[in-house]
Amino acid sequence: MTDTLLDPAPLAAAPHGDGDAAVRADVQEVVRGFAKALRTHLLYEGQSPSLDRFVESLRERMAGLWSRLPFLRVQIEEREILWEGAAAYVGEERDNLAFLLYRDGIRELSFQPGFEGDDLDRFVSLLARAHRLRADEEDLLTLLWDHDWACLRYRYVEPLGEGVKPPEASGRTAARASRPPREDPEPARSVSTEDFQEALYFLDEGEMRRLEAELHREMGRDLWTDVLNALFDRLDDGTPERQKQVIGICGDILPTLLGAARLGTAAYMLAELVKTATAGRFGPAVLRAMRGLFSQLAQAETVGELARIVEQEGETLDREQLSALLAFFPPEALGPLLKAGECSATPGSRTALLGAAERLASITPQALRPLAAAADPDVAAGAARLIGRLKVVEGGPDLAGLLAHADARVRLAAVEALQELRSPTGSGALETVLEDADRDVRVAAARALAALRWAPARARLEQVLDSRRLRESELTERIAFFEAYGALAGAESVALLDRVLNGKSWLGRRETGEMRACAALGLGRVRHPAAEKALTAAAADADPVVRSAVGRALRAIKQP
Repeated sequence: MTDTLLDPAPLAAAPHGDGDAAVRADVQEVVRGFAKALRTHLLYEGQSPSLDRFVESLRERMAGLWSRLPFLRVQIEEREILWEGAAAYVGEERDNLAFLLYRDGIRELSFQPGFEGDDLDRFVSLLARAHRLRADEEDLLTLLWDHDWACLRYRYVEPLGEGVKPPEASGRTAARASRPPREDPEPARSVSTEDFQEALYFLDEGEMRRLEAELHREMGRDLWTDVLNALFDRLDDGTPERQKQVIGICGDILPTLLGAARLGTAAYMLAELVKTATAGRFGPAVLRAMRGLFSQLAQAETVGELARIVEQEGETLDREQLSALLAFFPPEALGPLLKAGECSATPGSRTALLGAAERLASITPQALRPLAAAADPDVAAGAARLIGRLKVVEGGPDLAGLLAHADARVRLAAVEALQELRSPTGSGALETVLEDADRDVRVAAARALAALRWAPARARLEQVLDSRRLRESELTERIAFFEAYGALAGAESVALLDRVLNGKSWLGRRETGEMRACAALGLGRVRHPAAEKALTAAAADADPVVRSAVGRALRAIKQP
């Protein structure tokens, strides 16, 4: 058997530590931490908070160890792991960490500062994987060899070839095999790196650093960008037929880039295509092919895949890259973007997709009107919101028509949009949904009418306030209607609201505490001495709910 290193350069001699008990105890805790992490990994199959705690504890101990030792080198025996000749870990059974390493030929491990980073997680995972391997599968040595370790060195022995038996010990000296004498025999000697230090091409330390930097730069190159640049070179110097072929290749690459979440690369590719087309280097046939490529972005499948990626990546997604890509979506993508944004399950992706839809709509706002009439309720609701946000006045009748839509979400979006649009036609239409079948729509309509100061709605609100339905509704709805009535009717509303707050029936009964509190909040929207007088009369009411509402209303009246 021969000793072999990870690389040709031998490991430097391990320096002795302090030699005190504290250093040795730290080393023992680190080595035993590997064993604990391995057992926990095997027990929970790599997914457990306990495993995370063990690994984090081991990471902290190793980070602290580097203040005492420049690196940690241990020797592997069948049942022990040694440090400076003494056992740092002893396996109680045959199936332990020391035997796992020893069985597969590992005889020495050297951990260097920085190992506690990514190398630590990878090392523990490989130990667990090696533990589960069958005899006819790979061994730990093979697994270690397949990875590029930045802060780990190891020494191992190669197993004997199949069918080769080691020599048996005996008390006699083995006889020499007869061999023909050779002239001028040369004495055997060992070979070391010192023999090559004076060689012509031996690299010094500075050259090694430069070589390592070049290697890292080469390994970190973005091959996608290189491939795309090569394609763009063919666009510049190619014939129209070749240019069409290159654009066709780019069209095939686009879904792959989106599926791999390489949004920045996709945006770069589209930007280069636009730049080349703007420079006038394409003929009519090539331009048609490029328009076909961009039309892929308007397809529902493409937008749906993008929405999936945005939701899956979450906060880790580069928002600037996403915005750069969305800037190239054509106007035809407005409908799919609205659909994807309205259906998005995460606030981040919803904001990004609907923001892109708003940018497209701001270029051609009239495109929103047919989308508001779409059969898909998500598209119709999204289009309605943008009509209000972008103040598309011509879309007022479209929004009014949506107040009769079968889907409550669309009706709610239309109410909110009409409030933003602030058109007389739309304000009048809001009265029709004060008694809508959906509570949220009714509440939004009452609040919208109050915000718009649409005085003609006063009579309809009075009817609702006297209705049995409102008395049986939820508190939020009652508050919305009472406040809307106070805001619209002004001083003329005091009589009705005062009667609800302070009045009694002919049997001496009063309204319920919640109804009286709602009336007080309605009076709080009336800036008139009569309203303040009515509230003051109930300031010392026995019902705490009423007192609280009266206090809020009085503060609202006195605010400048």
